[in-house]
Amino acid sequence: MTTTGSAATVSIADKGALKDGKTINTAAIQAAVNECAANGGGTVLVPAGVWVSGGIELKSHVTLRLEPGAVLRGSSDLADYPPNGFKHPEMGETRSLLWAIGRSDVSITGEGTIELADRPFFDWMLLRTGLPSDKDALLQDWQKAQCVVTALKRPTQPIFFHDCMHLRLEGVTIRNSPCWTVTFSCSSDIQVRGVRVENNLQVPNNDGMHFSGSRNIVVSDCIIRGGDDSLAFTGITNPDSVCENIVVTNCVLTSRSAGVRLGHLSGKVRDVTLSNLVIKDSGRGFAIQAGDHGWVENVEISNVVIETRMFAGAWWGKGEPFVISAAHSDTGHIRGVSISHVRARAESGILIVGQNHNVEDITLSDLNLEFGGSPNSPLYGQMFDLAPAPLRPSLLSEGRLPWLYADDVSRLTLDNIVVRGRAGEEKPYVLDPVIENVDGLRKLQ
Repeated sequence: MTTTGSAATVSIADKGALKDGKTINTAAIQAAVNECAANGGGTVLVPAGVWVSGGIELKSHVTLRLEPGAVLRGSSDLADYPPNGFKHPEMGETRSLLWAIGRSDVSITGEGTIELADRPFFDWMLLRTGLPSDKDALLQDWQKAQCVVTALKRPTQPIFFHDCMHLRLEGVTIRNSPCWTVTFSCSSDIQVRGVRVENNLQVPNNDGMHFSGSRNIVVSDCIIRGGDDSLAFTGITNPDSVCENIVVTNCVLTSRSAGVRLGHLSGKVRDVTLSNLVIKDSGRGFAIQAGDHGWVENVEISNVVIETRMFAGAWWGKGEPFVISAAHSDTGHIRGVSISHVRARAESGILIVGQNHNVEDITLSDLNLEFGGSPNSPLYGQMFDLAPAPLRPSLLSEGRLPWLYADDVSRLTLDNIVVRGRAGEEKPYVLDPVIENVDGLRKLQ
């Protein structure tokens, strides 16, 4: 152990951890964390090498620092991730590689890698195609390679913070998550910068970062790739909480679901700015959704480049650049969303759908949109995807791909929007918008 003033630096090697890529070093790493915490805080150092571990409880005023060349590898045995005591409403008992509950001033930093374990916790041959079983045989091999693999019992929240304050995640690379990669639940004052997340594109629920009921959040300069939402802001871990005061900027996102999700079911989200983002090779650009007793308010999205595709498999999203939906909800609402300065290439149109005009004050301005067909359209493009609300028939069978489908909306403004078909499309779709039951429509271009 070395000390600088009152802060200690403890190497996990000094506590007996072995970098052989085989030894389970849980006890040694936990001992290093405990020693730093007992000294009032400090840094737990993970040197270069491959260090295997099970679940580690992080503590207040402790930084876990991964040096260049360091790999902290999660065990392949579920028994090495004992439940940490938090009961997740969707995922059940929470099993994590790194976790903290009720702590303050916790950081994970450095230039090393956290290598999670996804391979042992899935049936990679059992695919969820998103089709009736009698149509599965219609899928070609390239389509099967896009489909969702089936989860077994797995670590449910690999990096998990609940009821914490002053959290920092910076510089590290995180790979191969079996479920929500990094979760911030009911926590505040969160800074995430320069993090790379590299997950398998067939794995369900492996959200890059999921913020649930948390506030005062800044995410910047990250590159995130995975099967589920790259960045999600919801209230899943506590339906009564509010996720608010959110800034996301300068990120590159790839997802088989949404690049960014705001809201889900009864989740409550407000005061959000999203800017300078590139969303590439994704199933959906942005999903802004509310169900019963949920809401999303005050959202600014600007300076975004989007490329969305329609993928095979049981994914939410069918290639839409934006979905804003409080459909099928009597008590949810979405209010005050401004989207501007967007260039998008997509395989489905923008969906803005409410119920009893519970989606209101929506502005789309300075959009440059290009639309084209998809080889997956015959099997997957016949419905407007509003899940978890009921789906609706699309118009593809009529040769129509509306650049905008808006229904049951109040105060919709459209300003300076350029729409065109994909160059060289053999049978171009009709892109005319479908606008129904919209009160207060303003077209300024």
